[in-house]
Amino acid sequence: MVSKTRLYRKKGQVGEAVNSIIVLIVGVGVSVLVLIFVGALGGQTYNLVESDINSIGNTSATNQAFIGNNLTAQSLGHADIHTGSLTIFNASQSFELGNFTIDYSGGTALLTGDTTLNGSTLSANYTWGSNDIQTSIKNGIKSGFTALERTGGYLPLIVLAVVISLVLVLILGMTALTTGGMRGGGSVL
Repeated sequence: MVSKTRLYRKKGQVGEAVNSIIVLIVGVGVSVLVLIFVGALGGQTYNLVESDINSIGNTSATNQAFIGNNLTAQSLGHADIHTGSLTIFNASQSFELGNFTIDYSGGTALLTGDTTLNGSTLSANYTWGSNDIQTSIKNGIKSGFTALERTGGYLPLIVLAVVISLVLVLILGMTALTTGGMRGGGSVL
């Protein structure tokens, strides 16, 4: 019986494995840097425009004149008046808001208390505007940062899956080389 000895071969899949590992390390490094830069740039951009975002829906109105009336609600000049920002006064004094029925969303005031003010010219200072747009913008920014955080949380899992795949390819590839390749024709029985 003649025995066959296998010859040592220089070629193998190790060169491809080294290239794959280098690509993996560079890819992880680039991914981490992208996550850092996107977070930093997004935060810096928010800091630059935060005052602009906060001013949306917060317009000030000063000395808005209206006639005090105890029969018909009078317009103060704007709708969507912010609760807590309204002051009503005339040339000599300020008045309690309890003297009026205020419709903040409609921007009207009905004189209910001091009837001596009926027919007199009054003024109002307030902040008005819809805060829905401001809230939507802020919620969009928060959800963007939440998505960035979740993506960063999954990065180690993705790297682990790639490493496991790479190791399996190397093991299966080396097994195919050492056993002479995957050949058919044999029976399992």
